[in-house]
Amino acid sequence: MPDSPPQRPSFPGSPGDESAPDGGGLLLCGARLADGRTVDVRLGGGRIEAVGTAGSLTTHTAHHARVDLSGSLLLPAPAEPHAHGATALSADHDGPAPYDPYDADDVQRRATEATLLQLGHGATAVRSHVRIGEMEGLASLEAVLQARRSLVGLADLRAVAMPRLLTGAAGANGLAMLRDAVKMGAAVVGGCPDLDPDPAGYVETVLEVAAEHGCPVDLHTDGADPVRLERLAAAAGGLRTGVSVGPLGGLSRLPPQAARRTADRLAAAGVTVVCLPQGGCAG
Repeated sequence: MPDSPPQRPSFPGSPGDESAPDGGGLLLCGARLADGRTVDVRLGGGRIEAVGTAGSLTTHTAHHARVDLSGSLLLPAPAEPHAHGATALSADHDGPAPYDPYDADDVQRRATEATLLQLGHGATAVRSHVRIGEMEGLASLEAVLQARRSLVGLADLRAVAMPRLLTGAAGANGLAMLRDAVKMGAAVVGGCPDLDPDPAGYVETVLEVAAEHGCPVDLHTDGADPVRLERLAAAAGGLRTGVSVGPLGGLSRLPPQAARRTADRLAAAGVTVVCLPQGGCAG
């Protein structure tokens, strides 16, 4: 069954906080915003009620808690747009492999632990790319979806279904699995068009499935071919649910003028670029 959306975490003044008295809330005082302004922020019912200049807001009731944030920078919770929960925490070690990539319980454990590590650094939303098909089938995806369910109320873990092949006779199974993955609860469709014999056909197929199910698209590509990227931008421009591509390491190897032109085409089409500062990603 499709996964249910995560519930909002409980904090003082939120609807799920049974410890807060009726009418409770939170007043953040003297916080600095990214644009340099110093403001007060009043929270209540799990939402931002008001933002005003420092000292301008008051609490509605005596139950509002006041927190002095003078000198602190107030930001929205960050999101991690490119993670691999199914293979997280599986770096090579001396001796036997420390994990089994096809053991569902192990995948779920590592995906959960990795998301909690992200949460510990403030990221309340994580997009996790999960391979489907071939050896994995849909088992790794189901394990990541189980991890998602276990994290409801803590972090919003969303799975990206990634088939290896989607075109020709060899891609028929991958296409069927991609549709099954969305029915199971994968929130995003994607994959690596560079690995398919027909990269343009791969992108077209992913966009078709996304349009059918109203899903966003997130594709892995090196981006070394500007013509291919511009075609992707042209095809993706009409998808209202949004298209992301990354890590696009190949753009850095293009002449600056060509890279700038390609980036402008992607931006004009509304395509989001997710870079990986730590290096490339094999998908």
